[in-house]
Amino acid sequence: MSTILVVDDEPPIRELVRDTLEIEGHDVAEAPDGPTALDIVAENPPDLMVLDIMMPGMSGLDVLRTLRRDRSGYDLPIILLTAAADDDTTWAGWTAGASVFLPKPFDPSHLVDWVERLLDTSEEEQLAEGEASTPPDVTATAEPEGLAGSDG
Repeated sequence: MSTILVVDDEPPIRELVRDTLEIEGHDVAEAPDGPTALDIVAENPPDLMVLDIMMPGMSGLDVLRTLRRDRSGYDLPIILLTAAADDDTTWAGWTAGASVFLPKPFDPSHLVDWVERLLDTSEEEQLAEGEASTPPDVTATAEPEGLAGSDG
């Protein structure tokens, strides 16, 4: 299955998200803060991230902006979780590049639905990119017309 990185400074939230996703068969990595999350993404990129916005030190929005600037994290699907569901925070999340915004408290089944949707979309995009970047099968070679037998 997929590897999902859960980033939240509150251990009970990380535990709830981890347990919910592991039940669905996903591998889950955890980070208690932004810098640890960035280190994990750099060393072993996950397939998706669930990211809290309000964390001490480096906020989730700062993590998101950093990942979107960094080519390795540009396409990473990111679900933002936050208790701050006001319009300004929501707008900041969307403009920073969030894939989905889920306000706390959240329904774990909604989280699972969004994870599955984003992972399905991500896999489809990877397949499309792979097909587009695969060179055509060249089984025969021929000289271009007009070059055969020319003395130059």
